[in-house]
Amino acid sequence: MRILILAQFFEPDITAAAFRLSDFTRLLASQGHEVEVITAEPHKATVDVVDDSHFAELGVKIHRCKIKHLSDGGGSKAYIGHYLSFVRSGIAAGLKIWRSGWKPDVIYASSPPLFIGLSGRFLSVLFRRPMVFEIRDIWPDAAVAAGQLSSSGWAYRIGRTLERYFYRKAKHLTCVSAPMKDYLNEQCQTPVTVVYNGVNLDSVSQPQVNTKEPSTHKEILYAGNIGLLQNLDVLVTAFHELSQAGQIDGWKVRIIGAGAQREDVLELADQYQNPAISIEPPVSRERVYQELRSADLLFLNLKSSETLAKSIPSKLFDYLLAARPILGGIEGEGQDILESTGANRCFRPGDQDDLKQQLLQMLGSFEQYEANASQNLELVKQRFSREAAVQELVSVFERVTQR
Repeated sequence: MRILILAQFFEPDITAAAFRLSDFTRLLASQGHEVEVITAEPHKATVDVVDDSHFAELGVKIHRCKIKHLSDGGGSKAYIGHYLSFVRSGIAAGLKIWRSGWKPDVIYASSPPLFIGLSGRFLSVLFRRPMVFEIRDIWPDAAVAAGQLSSSGWAYRIGRTLERYFYRKAKHLTCVSAPMKDYLNEQCQTPVTVVYNGVNLDSVSQPQVNTKEPSTHKEILYAGNIGLLQNLDVLVTAFHELSQAGQIDGWKVRIIGAGAQREDVLELADQYQNPAISIEPPVSRERVYQELRSADLLFLNLKSSETLAKSIPSKLFDYLLAARPILGGIEGEGQDILESTGANRCFRPGDQDDLKQQLLQMLGSFEQYEANASQNLELVKQRFSREAAVQELVSVFERVTQR
């Protein structure tokens, strides 16, 4: 099958979407499918030279497009301009492919950003081929939750109109959770299939490398984006208060990552002057896996929102893969998954007092949580592998291409 993938985020960008689409591409190519990818130049990672040779070795052709970089403080107009720049360059790349004579059997457009549906719809008409539209977050409502858009603004109204239009025009929709599927079924008549984020099981076979410096402290680790949705000041403040009260001696907090709120979290940590709290720069995907597996307790928080509760943070699956206990501030299906193994505990997202209470209760019987942590790995291996996700995706492609 010939598959054209449209995705703004792709390796070497360090984002969950980039990891998902890159893994999907590798697995599709390894199964013998002919894959071409239209994506942006790296803009979520700092790289000197983009090396796509490992994809070329699999027979995958990557078309890199210019994208307008997002400056701080630009508001909704800056975000819209950023997203639309990839729409323009993505369509131009698609026209170049069309002129070359290569023709896909199916077009797979991955959102957010929602505007990628413009490129997908245009190329679907141009090639006269069906579009499968992936929804990883419900946009524009997720952008409102993240503080990128106002629910009363013009950009939100346009986004809602486009959302409904793309849902109708796609041949099939894929999403990342059961509650999201329920929402999409309420919005349109287009068939919907859940394709969970999952994990790359090759990571399990990688040799364990102890990344921890010799220390008498146990470690609570967060690794990932430091943004408005993650609300990590809650962790920093809660831990500091427990530390000052002498209730959490022998533990430390490490936060690894970058994002819009990193400077604010750094400033808060500097204000507390607590040597048991450290904020560190992002590391490679491979190093992240090693850090997760070396930590004692993993932390996850997602802003409380009806929209966000319909999704599952992709980080959850990476955490499960690490086979460590998890303290999570999430709602919806993600909470159900965490609470199903006996290795994890949940608190109300963003609720500092509940976080402190649940953390203390967890540490009070931590040996039991550690003993159950292997169940996290077993769960993700059985239900949430990238391989299983790609098989589900291929079945969708086969259905929409049947004539």
